[in-house]
Amino acid sequence: MKAGTFLLYADLQPEGLAALDAARDEDAAKATLSQLLSLGGQAKRMEVLLELYMNALRFARAHSFSVEKTSTFFSIIKRNHEEMAEAFLPPHKSWEFLKALLLMHSVQRPPHSVGIFTLSEVQLITKFALENYYDHFKLYRYAFTLKHVKQVDVRTSWQEQPPDSFPPLSEGLPVEPEPEPEPEPPAYVEPPPIALNADVSEAVKAAVEAQIAAQVAAIKANLEAQYAQTAAAHQAKLAALEAKVK
Repeated sequence: MKAGTFLLYADLQPEGLAALDAARDEDAAKATLSQLLSLGGQAKRMEVLLELYMNALRFARAHSFSVEKTSTFFSIIKRNHEEMAEAFLPPHKSWEFLKALLLMHSVQRPPHSVGIFTLSEVQLITKFALENYYDHFKLYRYAFTLKHVKQVDVRTSWQEQPPDSFPPLSEGLPVEPEPEPEPEPPAYVEPPPIALNADVSEAVKAAVEAQIAAQVAAIKANLEAQYAQTAAAHQAKLAALEAKVK
């Protein structure tokens, strides 16, 4: 995603979240959410997708996320899934995309990122994604990337057939070549004005940049540690199952 393309209110506006909170039961909430997102398509896919989205909303409510945080978190989960389905991403590539989205919304560094979530909230979101999405990654990938292609050929023969006859050259029309347009001179591009930061000393700039770099490094390290821990647990489970089979 481009710098400055943030997901706050990308899918759910405050009035939409209020309508979801006012739903009388889960079926009504799913119907409201489906209407807000204009969901359509195969019934089974929509059922799986709505369950993922409802889990995200339950998580946000359980951790008392604000309206801004709930909207952003929901769109991060939604955008991450859409990118996996559209680009057919393997687990590690999808995880890299999710990390980029989380970093973009957890460090205050305009216009590149915005500090919506704290480090502890990023840890909670990471745990949610690992348990509710990546633990079932093969299921989501199979359900949303499987395509059936049917090709129908109506020719009676696979061999290319020549035309029965060609029209005489006398029936042809002379074609005059079009003159090539003269190249236009390059447009003058006015250089952007030079920003003068006379009020901010170099020492202050360096201190701010160092603090931001430390925040980014801490978040990245935490995300990698959580992912490595979950991957190790999965490998241990697989090894135990293989041992039982043998």
